[in-house]
Amino acid sequence: MDKKVAEVIWKALEDSDPGSGEGYKMPGPSHEGFLFDGTPTTLVSGGERGAKSHTGAMKCMLITLDFIARHPLQASKGVSWLVGDSYELTRSEFDYLSEWFQTIVPGTKVSTRVDPGQIEVPVRHDDHPGLRGVFTIKTKSAADPMSLRAEAPIWIYGCEAALLTQDVYFRLLGRAGQSRSMYKDFGQFILTGTFENSLGWYPTLWTKWQSGAAQVVDRARSFSFPSHENRFAWPGGEKNETLMHLKNMLPEDVYKERHLAIPAPPSGRVFGNFDSTVHVQKCSYDPDLPVYLGIDPGYSGRSSTYAVEAMQKVADQWVVFDEIAINKISDPGFTVKDICYLAQQRYWWKNADKVGVIDIAGAAHAGAQESNEEVWLRETGLVLRHQRVNLLPGLDRMKTSLQVNPIHKEPGIIFDPSCKLVISELGGAVNPFDNQVHVYSYKTDRQGNVTDSRPRDDYCDGIKAIIYLLVDQMGYATGRGLRKRIRVKRRSIRHETVVV
Repeated sequence: MDKKVAEVIWKALEDSDPGSGEGYKMPGPSHEGFLFDGTPTTLVSGGERGAKSHTGAMKCMLITLDFIARHPLQASKGVSWLVGDSYELTRSEFDYLSEWFQTIVPGTKVSTRVDPGQIEVPVRHDDHPGLRGVFTIKTKSAADPMSLRAEAPIWIYGCEAALLTQDVYFRLLGRAGQSRSMYKDFGQFILTGTFENSLGWYPTLWTKWQSGAAQVVDRARSFSFPSHENRFAWPGGEKNETLMHLKNMLPEDVYKERHLAIPAPPSGRVFGNFDSTVHVQKCSYDPDLPVYLGIDPGYSGRSSTYAVEAMQKVADQWVVFDEIAINKISDPGFTVKDICYLAQQRYWWKNADKVGVIDIAGAAHAGAQESNEEVWLRETGLVLRHQRVNLLPGLDRMKTSLQVNPIHKEPGIIFDPSCKLVISELGGAVNPFDNQVHVYSYKTDRQGNVTDSRPRDDYCDGIKAIIYLLVDQMGYATGRGLRKRIRVKRRSIRHETVVV
């Protein structure tokens, strides 16, 4: 919509209650750029009290009025969605739109509930005097994925979108596609949210869509609404006394995330090439293919998690389709026998073609107790394999598996969203046991520079389980960190020389 037309609408909102100061007020320059950007998909990160909901709702209103003006007949039966992880998360945008449409479009009807709720905007047009119909704005809950179908919304708005799953994001993107193919300039997909931890698909896409090249390819763009731009909530902007105090008190990365709306992912990640938008995909189990189990008993590090990663190899790609993870701190009473029982209850256990690989420590006895391998054999009949895996070449094997094949454009390994432990260790989500950020990382200094080539031995149990399996099946990717023994004879005395 043209900015001059929008300004007429804003003036009408203000004039509806003279002297009240109500109506729409532009918070700042970033908001204006977002409002009048025509990119089909727009993603916004908002600082605390950054007015993302207010501005996002206004963009939806402008798109709705523009569609009614340009396509009145279709608009008389048109629909759009406000989608949240729960209905309650759509309330702010629903209330803004309800108030504004009731103010400038007489006859607008609004439901008394938001769970679900709808706004019915009457559609009239001078060129069609007999036209009677309504444009309906509906609230949707991502908790009911089946409701996200059977319609072609003119726009879709993701409320607190960082809380939505990546699967829901893909589903909504697909629903927006139908309107895009039918109506030029419509089918917009709008996402606004707040970075909770700078991990996962939302901050990854925000970073990606800052790039001009990615914006062209994906037809998407990202924006930040820093707190200080909302001059109504933070008078004085960046020089607001409270904001200045927070900037001095909060760690730099926390302030960037919460108030500048810029993601600050953990520094020193071991697997910097992990991308949740690429490597996390819905995976299917194929009963006709063997099942491979990577197992780490979680003996090292603070994480102390017994991890079993269930995998299959589909063509040239490894698929991690299921996971069993028991944290020894959260559940100190569990035993290896319990793990075996859980594995046997899984839908894939009936597959007769199974290969299990465990950390070499799993073959060791703890005092008079049976080893992990012996318990698995006794309880399940599965013979586990093991070998000593050198750390650095093992990491290289995982890193090469994460690489995207330049020909097929697919990574060598993907993870189902249900595999929450290993995804969190790779840097794609929070830890499933305490909802905190725990990523497999190198040691770093205060500036975030890596200070040691060997990572901290923490929060890597799921990763190590997969590495044991990959090395067993594929060997090492490189010789880094391995030592070769070369025997030479000198003066009839045999010496052994070690070459690093």
